[in-house]
Amino acid sequence: MQTTSKMLSIIAYYLSEYDMKAVFALGYSNRSEAMKSISIVAGRDNNYLKLRRDEFDALPESSSSRNGWKNRPPSKEVVEMGAYLRTISFDDLTEIVKSLIANFDESSADTESVIHSVKTDEMSEEEMEQIINLSDPNATIEVVTGTTTRRVCNTSIIHKLKKLYKGQCQICGRKPIDGLDEDICEAHHIEHFSETQNNNANNIIIVCPNHHRLLHKLNPIFSREELCFKHRDKNILILLDLHLKF
Repeated sequence: MQTTSKMLSIIAYYLSEYDMKAVFALGYSNRSEAMKSISIVAGRDNNYLKLRRDEFDALPESSSSRNGWKNRPPSKEVVEMGAYLRTISFDDLTEIVKSLIANFDESSADTESVIHSVKTDEMSEEEMEQIINLSDPNATIEVVTGTTTRRVCNTSIIHKLKKLYKGQCQICGRKPIDGLDEDICEAHHIEHFSETQNNNANNIIIVCPNHHRLLHKLNPIFSREELCFKHRDKNILILLDLHLKF
């Protein structure tokens, strides 16, 4: 499936588990409006999101009153994702879902809250990522390439992805320091941000500081099909994935 599939699956779980509570929390008046609006910004057919929601309805723990899929066994991927997302509170998941929807719709960036103007030809990829990681989650960054090209990108998706992974590194699957409640993981751009200005969720992974430094040091090639970074004869696998591939 395309990389948006897993992000849409998070939204589908949210709509399945919380139904009208989720619809109202997202600012929609009914299910049909929610399905149509989200599908449009995600570039998918309305039935696709409904199908994914129905798959989560089939989970044994589902609180959904819709019975269409109750007699079908859910897939392994649906069971695993449902079990993980159930550990995230409604309020936190609402924030994550809102950010994912905004991430699909680049026009939703708030161009009036720019706090950094970054010239990509004056700093390294690592320096640029440090600025993006430290930015206020409600802020945006104005990216300037050369002397003419400008783009405003919303940085809140990084903070919501970090919340989604609950302080865990996608590569090693662990928190950097056991017993530490503070999330010190960082966002790494799969394709160099300095070259692409791509700050969308499908170009971001959340990693611990050690693996972040390692990726910048080795500059490995990323394989989306195998979900790993390749460097010479070694593969750096992504062990924890909730938004890249389904």
